[in-house]
Order: sequence, then structure tokens, then C-alpha cells
Amino acid sequence: MRMSWKVLLLAWFIVAGILPAVAGEREERLREIEQKIEVLAEEVEKLRLGAVAEPEYISYTGLGPAASKVYGVDRGLSIGGYGEIAYANYQHSSKNDLADIYRFILYTGYKFNDWIVMNTELEFEHAGIGNVEKRKAETTVEFMYLDFMLSKPFNVRAGYMLMPIGFINEYHEPSVYYGSFRPDLETYIIPSTWSEIGLMAYGSVGNVAYKTAVVNGLRADLFKSSSWIRSGRQKAAKINADRGAVLLNLNWALTPGVTLGGTYYHGLAGSARGGVSADSVSQPRRGTVKLWELHAEARIKAVELRALYTRGSIDGNRWFSSSGIGKRVEGWYVEGAVDLLTLLALSTEYSLQPFIRYESYDLNDQVFPGDTPDGRLKRTVTTMGISFKPHPNVVIKADYQWRDTDSALPAGKGTGYDEYKIDQFNTAIGFLF
Repeated sequence: MRMSWKVLLLAWFIVAGILPAVAGEREERLREIEQKIEVLAEEVEKLRLGAVAEPEYISYTGLGPAASKVYGVDRGLSIGGYGEIAYANYQHSSKNDLADIYRFILYTGYKFNDWIVMNTELEFEHAGIGNVEKRKAETTVEFMYLDFMLSKPFNVRAGYMLMPIGFINEYHEPSVYYGSFRPDLETYIIPSTWSEIGLMAYGSVGNVAYKTAVVNGLRADLFKSSSWIRSGRQKAAKINADRGAVLLNLNWALTPGVTLGGTYYHGLAGSARGGVSADSVSQPRRGTVKLWELHAEARIKAVELRALYTRGSIDGNRWFSSSGIGKRVEGWYVEGAVDLLTLLALSTEYSLQPFIRYESYDLNDQVFPGDTPDGRLKRTVTTMGISFKPHPNVVIKADYQWRDTDSALPAGKGTGYDEYKIDQFNTAIGFLF
């Protein structure tokens, strides 16, 4: 049976139409597979190099660069941290030299979406052994909070938060401050590192950034003459939440690199931990703590300058009498540094920064009834040293500290001596990631 030429022509058109379509679909599928292979190869290469993408280490609302890392990710998990090892050579035979894994920190953050962030800091101090004599392991949570980033002028932070006061308390990673050890002033008067549980609102309007918070108060029964309110930080462990505090922090960016700011803290302080009677301690101190500071900072090309003044006071009950705790404290410091490699136009990613800092503070500026001012608590510290950064996130430090007090006792550690008159040579290494 002979096939009609019309049937053959129709069959030819059908085949001619199908084959290119099939071939085109096949080519398109191959292109899609090739693109997926290229994307996968890029991701594998990034992982081989050690990171999905090299993060940009910048501060978010005053936090340290590594602590701010989670704010730079698009979504999901972020891990960062820092560490520092320090050595102190005391210039008196009565005090043993010190070497210490001062801190190792792990930051873990999670960005749920573009406006909700969880950020935490887990801290191991002194190699994770808090009680050195008993070799008892100790790990602390330095902060743990949720951030609700609503808008530039208004955001909300809830949880366990760093207090925005002074330079060091929020911004304290080893590569961002000078000296092997933090300034005395921001240790003994401003008790860095200082965190509390509460609620914070923050944002910026124009060139002014603000933070205001309602948080738990301090433990007055733990205050000490040698460190003022420092030991009264409750560290989020079964805190006494009967007493609260408020805080306001303002920073004004006058020009790029030049900032003026200050903080005011007003809080009630009670006795005993949460969940027990306030009368369960032998000296149930109660009082009101006021602490304020003013600061200025200028970063202009190769030069960095800082100045800070602070004053604090306690209005307390009769249990503060004859305690040695300062009724009023005050102090100040100035600091200057210069990056020689930038100054000499040799700047790469390296930096070489000599610095000098002078501190003067008094933990007994005014005393409670029954006490007389203790000259050992009126101190000056001059620190001179150098920081070398072979990488922006790695630092090697060395410095010398000249220390003095108003007491008539000779320098030395032990009865009849003044420990705070002992000069010291310090070195440290630090990193952040």
C-alpha cells in the first residue's frame, strides 16, 4: 500500500518540530546543571579557605567588632570571640610575677530575620578557673539578649546586657584598647565588665545616639573599700531583683572621628541574693548609688586621643558606717596614641602604635561616719607602651606602669606596705575573630 505524499510531508513537519524542541530543552537543562555546579564549587572553595565570606569587623552601637559580628550576617548562626594572655613583672620582690590566660571569649549569635537578633557571650577568665587555690572551674555568661531592630531612631534590647558607660565596658576586645591591662579607672570606679538584666531602648537621631535602660540594682552587702561597687555586680546569678536602676547614655558625633558623650546611672542597692531574706546577711546594707561620666574621643588620621572623667556616690544606711567604703569616688584619665606606620605613609594592614595614659582616681574622696580617708585609695597610674598589629585582629603589647598613692607606706605587698605603689612591666598578646 503506497503512502500518500501528504502523509509523508505531515510526518516530516512533526519530526522537524519535535527534534529542535527536545534538543533545546536538553541544552537548557545542561546549562542549569552547569550553573549549579559552578555555585557549588564556589561554596566549597569558600569553605576550604575557612569562611563563607570574610566578615567586616565593625562596631554596632558601641559593641566590640567581634561582639558585633552577628549583625553583619544575612541570617542564621554567627560565631566569634577573642582571647588575651598577659604577663606582669612586678618591680618588687614581695609580689610574685603573674602570667595568666586572662580571658577567652566565645560569641554566639543568631539572626532570625532582618530585625530580630540573639547575641550571647560566654567567658572563660583565668583559663576558666575562677578560684585558683581550689582549682575550681568557672565559666560565666557576660551577656545574653534579644535585639528587636525596629528603626534607626528606636530599637529595643531585652535580656542580660552590657551597661553603656565609659569607653571600655562595651568596647573592650584586646585589639581595640591600649595597654596589656584595662585602665584602673574603668575597673575600680566604672566596674568593667558590667552587665545587668533589664530592658533597653536605643537608637540615633541625626548625630546623636542614645541608650536608656531599666535594669536590676546592685548588691550593697558585697561592696568593698578597695574596689567600691565592683563586687556588687550580680552577674545574672540568682540576683536580688527587689532593687532597680535606670541609666541614660548619650553620644554626639561632632565631626567624623570626634565624639563627645556621657552616662548617668541611678540605682538602688540591697542585700542578699534573690529568693532569700535581706536580713540573712550580717550587715544588710541598703542605699542609693549614683554614677556619672563624661568622655571625649578624637580619631584623626594617625592620631587617637581620649579623655574621661567620672564621679560616683553612695547614700546608704547605718551599715555603711566604719566600712571603709567610699561615700564619694571620682577620677579621670587622658590617653594619646599615634600609628607610626600611617604617619610615615608606610601603612599596610600593619600598625605600630606607641601610647601614653595618665590616670588619677580616689576611692575615698568622701567617707562615711566612723571612717577617715585612706591614702592607699587615692592613686595615680602612668602607663607608657606600644601596640603592634601584624593583622587588624591580632595585637602584641608591651608597656610599663608607674604607680603611686597618697599613703606614707613604702611600696610592697603585705602588712606595713602599699601594694598599689609597685610599678610593673607588662606584656600581652590578643586576638579576635
